[in-house]
Amino acid sequence: MPDKTTIEIRKGLDVEVEHLEPRGERGARVDVETDDGRKWRLDITRGGKYEVVTSWRDGELADLDEPEWLDDLLARIGRAAA
Repeated sequence: MPDKTTIEIRKGLDVEVEHLEPRGERGARVDVETDDGRKWRLDITRGGKYEVVTSWRDGELADLDEPEWLDDLLARIGRAAA
């Protein structure tokens, strides 16, 4: 996966995914950002599980719910990285 890429989740919803750092055997840390100003920092394991490290809305820390499309996005990233 390139360091930063845009992925279309569905028509009208694109997200930007930025690979921040590898986490060794544990996986990777990524940022996922939507056009509406929401952003999540995730630690993703090699098995596809994830933990939300923090989230923002419009650049301000916020306790955001995980979007319903997040599992689908991570599955796509996992297939691309394999």
